[in-house]
Amino acid sequence: MKKIILLLLLTSAINKGHAQTGNPDSIKQLLLKVKEDTSRVLLLADLSYEYLESKPDTTMALALEALTLANRIGFLKGKAASLIRIGNTYNVSGNYAKAMEIQLQALQINEKINNLEGKGSSYNSIGAVYRQTEDYKVALGYFLKAKAIAEEVNDKHLLSRSLYNIGQCYFGLKKYDSASLYLVQAYNVANSINYSRVIGTILKGMGNIDLENNQDVLALEHFRLSLPHLKKGASFNVISSSYLGISKVFEKLNLKDSVLFYAKQSLNIAKEKGFVEELRNAARFLSFYYRKFNADSAFFYQDISKTANDSLFSQQKQKQFQSLAFDEKLRQQEIVASAIKVKEERNHNLQYAAITLGVVCFLLLFFALSHSIVVNERWVRFFGILALLLVFELINLFIHPYLARATNNSPFLMLMALVGIAALLIPAHHRLDHWIKNRLVEKNKKIRLGAAKKTIAKLEPASADLSSKALTTDEALADKGEQTN
Repeated sequence: MKKIILLLLLTSAINKGHAQTGNPDSIKQLLLKVKEDTSRVLLLADLSYEYLESKPDTTMALALEALTLANRIGFLKGKAASLIRIGNTYNVSGNYAKAMEIQLQALQINEKINNLEGKGSSYNSIGAVYRQTEDYKVALGYFLKAKAIAEEVNDKHLLSRSLYNIGQCYFGLKKYDSASLYLVQAYNVANSINYSRVIGTILKGMGNIDLENNQDVLALEHFRLSLPHLKKGASFNVISSSYLGISKVFEKLNLKDSVLFYAKQSLNIAKEKGFVEELRNAARFLSFYYRKFNADSAFFYQDISKTANDSLFSQQKQKQFQSLAFDEKLRQQEIVASAIKVKEERNHNLQYAAITLGVVCFLLLFFALSHSIVVNERWVRFFGILALLLVFELINLFIHPYLARATNNSPFLMLMALVGIAALLIPAHHRLDHWIKNRLVEKNKKIRLGAAKKTIAKLEPASADLSSKALTTDEALADKGEQTN
């Protein structure tokens, strides 16, 4: 029931019509107007992306033109954007090893210049390579990173593509509920910005999920609804996939002519446009289907499938891809380790600063108290020794990392070094201890004695007045007694 409601909503939205978000003609008009080389580089990279799913050769030519200009003017951001498009072209053409090599170059440039949006595009493109090689778990990690950046910078184009790719990873992992959830989210985002080409891709993905869940009618509708959007965006590789999906639905419905018609449509488009993976998938399907009634045709399409598969996954390419993937995994681990190290060093520096400030405050408080009458001699001696211990321990704390590095963390050498440092500090310790006991304690005694004398001096006049008053009173009483007698 939920899927039927969703289908009705999608049909309603499609009937309203959508504008093509990335219109090649509008980008060409902008190219005629702009004069800045940096702007031209980025526009050429954007224009090349518009031909990725229709004319990969055109994408490659435009991306190379952008790369040449970016290198000439030293524009790193533009260079990274151009490399991403070149890598995308290798990916859709089935050269995954080369695609990974180029995408990693782009990622490292974006990391170097801290280009957040560029890193999001790189993560999404690297994930796409892993998804094509069916390493869905690794791909999922990159797509989630791209999604987080897209949300941070509010890039809905990147967000819609990332959500779709996450859904496709879950589809590859056969987690169809999660796949549906992310595809619906991707559709909502793409629909909000009229991203027609991605809307068509998402609808095709929904059709594949319906097909796996034996919802044949819904699957057929989703595939058919995807075609107007895909044709508008000239997304021929996805059109090929949608035709193959329609063919699979008709296979379930035992409609032989329709099965062969759409499967051959899928194969012809992929062959004409040079999409190797779609060619392999269509040829493989036709080979298995023809085995039921025509062995010659089955072998014919099997040869096509085998040739395409060898082009995708030759042994040399696989080794190169695995090597690049392993190197990138190590690099990412080093980045994480470096970030953790920087964080730890920052925490240590903050702690050192707090400890130093605490010791300084304690010393100031000690000197203030030693020059007051609040504390007595015993407390001055105690706080003096405690202050010395704090100072010496602070010195040990600061020199410990350097000492450990110099002795290579050898316990024996560390002990000898600490004993040597203690031997050097013993004379200073004795002098400071003597100074505290004699100077500060004596000073404290004098201060306390002076305070006591002042108190006595203040009390003496008052005492004299009281004595005088008492004497006067006694004399008055005596005189009164005499008069009475």
